[in-house]
Amino acid sequence: MSDLAWLKDQFEVSLKQLVLDRTPENLPGLREMVSYHFGWNDSSSKTGKRLRPMLLLTSSQLFGHQPLDLMPAAVAMEVLHNYTLIHDDIEDQGQIRFGRECLWRRYGLAQALNVGDFLSAMAHDIFHEVLSAVDPTNFAKAYSVFRQATLDVFRGQYLDIYFETERSVSVDQYLELIRLKTSRLISASMRIGAILAGADEAADRSLEEIGEHAGLAFQLQDDYLGIWGDTSITGKSNLTDLTTRKKTYPILLGLAESPAFKLAWDNHAQITPDLARQLAGMLSEAGIDEKTNDAVLKHLRGIKEGKERLANSNDNHSTAMWDLLNSAFTPTLASSLNPNAPT
Repeated sequence: MSDLAWLKDQFEVSLKQLVLDRTPENLPGLREMVSYHFGWNDSSSKTGKRLRPMLLLTSSQLFGHQPLDLMPAAVAMEVLHNYTLIHDDIEDQGQIRFGRECLWRRYGLAQALNVGDFLSAMAHDIFHEVLSAVDPTNFAKAYSVFRQATLDVFRGQYLDIYFETERSVSVDQYLELIRLKTSRLISASMRIGAILAGADEAADRSLEEIGEHAGLAFQLQDDYLGIWGDTSITGKSNLTDLTTRKKTYPILLGLAESPAFKLAWDNHAQITPDLARQLAGMLSEAGIDEKTNDAVLKHLRGIKEGKERLANSNDNHSTAMWDLLNSAFTPTLASSLNPNAPT
């Protein structure tokens, strides 16, 4: 078993223990609902990728820290993330999460809201457990980052819902949404692990930039695959973003730059699968696929440049955090993060 796999196993044990310890048994059904969402009721249930907590733990290793000491902070980050998933599923009327019915579909909207709110409050309570293992000043800095990330996610989710009913949304507005809803939690995860490990302000700024680029690259890659992805690899339809009229980067860019695409989009309230294929072709003809891919590569270069700045100021050679980031991208894109790849 690799060191990274072992660390993830230790995290899973801590996550379950810290969450269930705070979930009272005298409230009928609450432990069942929490366990259902996290996939603990059935050993065969799927779980999330745990990217954010693992980034937190492995970023501390960049500064020579023992990551097991920081488990409460990592668990808090994952609990906060899962609160956002529960509320996101309700707001988007999602049906499936981790291969099973969303919590709100299984137990009802009202109680799913309560569980989400419960996890949000719990995350802050768990975070404070790390105080006994770290310098109090570093804890205060890290908790400030955690609080701000919580507020940013709220703001991002608000914009996400607001944009659904807005006829005109710019590419820049969409990128700000990604920064708030996706980048800030990823950035906060890296920063918190490093701050708790004693990283200086220069390293903190570098990790903040890396996290910002990573969140944008993750989402823009997802937007690209949502239209041009190989369904046999992604396991998802490459028509859904178009048929549901989802406001993604290539669609918004197409509306701004392709008159043919905009005309067809505006003239069809309902988009059939056949029309979606035609629209995808229009986007490709306008070069939107290449521009979307270029946008992903731009942010991957940002990650690489931040990595090089850290390497110049830090002689620790731990690669675990970079391995995690690589695993989040398709093989072709991940190769561009290789230190020997051309900038």
